[in-house]
Amino acid sequence: MDTTNFTSGSEFELRLEPIPLSLYIVAHSILAFLIVIGNSVVIAVLFKDRANLTPNNIFLGSLAVVDFLTGLFGIPLTIFARVVISSVTCLAGSRILFFSPALVLCAVSVGHLIDLAIDRYIAVSHPVKYAFLMTKRRSKYILMTTWILTVSFGLLPAIGAWIYPYQWVCGTVNYKSGAVTTHSILAAVIGPTFMAILLVVYARIYWIANRHLKSASAQRRAGMDARKVKSLESKSRMRATVTVVLVVMVFSVCWMPMFAKMVLDVFWNPPEHVQFLYQTVAEFLMLGNSVANPIIYSMRSNKYRKPYRAFLRLLCPFMENAPEFKQGGVVGDTKPTSRGSSTISNPTHSTGTISVLSHSD
Repeated sequence: MDTTNFTSGSEFELRLEPIPLSLYIVAHSILAFLIVIGNSVVIAVLFKDRANLTPNNIFLGSLAVVDFLTGLFGIPLTIFARVVISSVTCLAGSRILFFSPALVLCAVSVGHLIDLAIDRYIAVSHPVKYAFLMTKRRSKYILMTTWILTVSFGLLPAIGAWIYPYQWVCGTVNYKSGAVTTHSILAAVIGPTFMAILLVVYARIYWIANRHLKSASAQRRAGMDARKVKSLESKSRMRATVTVVLVVMVFSVCWMPMFAKMVLDVFWNPPEHVQFLYQTVAEFLMLGNSVANPIIYSMRSNKYRKPYRAFLRLLCPFMENAPEFKQGGVVGDTKPTSRGSSTISNPTHSTGTISVLSHSD
């Protein structure tokens, strides 16, 4: 990864040797493909059912659009800027244009996760008032605020880049303008704070849902076999537990390395090959969150899982006989009632409290 031989007369040079370069491009291309496919299914399903959109669907749809754009634009531009050394990709003023889409979209995606957590908390803690507290109009206002705040934060590094647009930023010297340093420090503080918020909110949701479940058990025992009641309760608790664990664990795994990298970049000047290695790992995990989001928040619902399987089988005919995805899910795998609607559709239904934890209907 020797970049010292780049000359102003060269049009461009590659940062990596052929084999590492191929692995880098293939890995990121697969990641981008999975992001685009997973989120396009969510978008397609919601668009088809747009007449029946709920506030939760609006949050999920917006999140899917953000992650879709990450896979479509953010990753390809990041790949190009990371592996190509040229006057276009290494001058501060132009380099930031390659990274800004990923930075902005990832920041917006995190903001959506907080919105979804708050939405689920209101649905579980105030089921009777939910329809009045979280209207479609209010959810759109929340999303608009989220977009404004997170886009502004994601664009913060661009301020420093455009102040010194002709500064060469590739090589062993880290680019540390005041705006970039401020962005790194703020992200390193805000990120763990968001993780703590998710943990507290979902833990609270689990506690409330579990309390409602115990209350509903008394009603069930009146007309059901005790063993069946115990089995249903166990499955409901497991779904709720898996939700809490997945949301917090995935967020931590995907984002904590990036937060640590931002702190390191402020206080440490590592050799270029070391920086490129941990930078690549941190970015890959961060972008991987856009793959995990539709799985956690949508794909474990039959509403999304069936078209997702159909799409995969269209691309890969040999999957026709592949095992089905496991039934039941984190994200409110809703079950039809006698009237053809899901138990989640009525937030006051006590037995649906666990599944409303993070439903996607």
